[in-house]
Amino acid sequence: MKETVNFAWPVTSSNREDYDAFCRWMEEHQGVLDKNRIAIWGAGIRGTEFSLFFQKRNFQNLFFVDSNAQKWGGKINEFLIVSPEELAQRMTQGNVRILVSAEDSREIEKQLKQQGYQKERDFYTIQSGLYDKYIQEFQRHYGLGKRILFQGDCEFSKISIRDKNMENLAEMLRKKSGTAQIKVLAMHGMGLRSHYHVCKAQISEGMRPDVLMLMVNLDTLTGKQHLLPRSQHAGLLRELYQSIDHKNAEFEEYLLITEERSSNHQAEFFTRKSSGTGREDVKARNYFRLNYMYDLDIHTEGMIYLEKILELAKDETIKTVVFVPPVNYLLARKLLGERFMEQYVNNINKIRSVAERYNHRFLDLSFCLEPEMFAMPKTADETANEQGREKLAHLLYQAAWEEL
Repeated sequence: MKETVNFAWPVTSSNREDYDAFCRWMEEHQGVLDKNRIAIWGAGIRGTEFSLFFQKRNFQNLFFVDSNAQKWGGKINEFLIVSPEELAQRMTQGNVRILVSAEDSREIEKQLKQQGYQKERDFYTIQSGLYDKYIQEFQRHYGLGKRILFQGDCEFSKISIRDKNMENLAEMLRKKSGTAQIKVLAMHGMGLRSHYHVCKAQISEGMRPDVLMLMVNLDTLTGKQHLLPRSQHAGLLRELYQSIDHKNAEFEEYLLITEERSSNHQAEFFTRKSSGTGREDVKARNYFRLNYMYDLDIHTEGMIYLEKILELAKDETIKTVVFVPPVNYLLARKLLGERFMEQYVNNINKIRSVAERYNHRFLDLSFCLEPEMFAMPKTADETANEQGREKLAHLLYQAAWEEL
């Protein structure tokens, strides 16, 4: 018997904005939920998050739909993934409504409308405003005094769903010195090529930081990460580019590349097979192997643009701290032994050597958190809980001011 593939991501945390927006949507659409089955459009990270949010609020009447044919017949945990054609058949039978999981839902909305579906009757979207908030933060000018720019991925915005204090790392950092002095430009899955263009645009728009705190996460440096549709944020970058006064051909060319990559569903490679006992350990091992135990190639796009960022910072006399966020290394070592530590440290040292070659500081936060400071100590999720975020905010803020 063929094994059913579980495409669920090991989600134990979320962007605070996503969770707040989802809770508001459920409260406003309780009547829809009472009468209908919900088809979550998009069997990816955010779709997985939505299914967990539904379950947290005791709603189970779900299934998934995805345009990627490789996912049809698979599942997100216990929920089936079907094709758009099968969804259409189910819609004709009644009592099914679509919830689009993509943050940038414009293309999916266009497709659904062309098929005769009506927004707020047949399908719904949940907009957390992450893109709008990123643009606002990009455009916001610093106050008087020293300027610190943080760039990185979702570790700045994520919270553990079990937290009581829902302040994310970005909010904690701003409280340390006041919003006027600290700017955080972070987005889930965003690679270093995007960060390069954003940083360069900040400088050209007259918002040059005194210190750049650059997060380099190993899972954004894998050989295929920069090709994944979910990593592109093409709509965000296009909107950002349109908002700036000093445009350049290099950024414009990159926008075309992100738009092309966004439509390449074949690039999605992160899948998990899971069944039977011990499946969580299997998922955790696969997660650590895929994201941390590969042999980091210094010639990949991510590493090339790390060097370009550091060269730009050197030319602009911007003091830079390249930092690696925490990893749940005790869990990884328990599951994979010393092989994990050997390969992980080897990869980290490659990043360190690049930073030091440009005379920038390297800050290794890999081992600074204990297991109880992660969202789920026994799950391969590197998001810190409220206790862990407090510690990280202190260490990052201290490192930034040491540079000043």
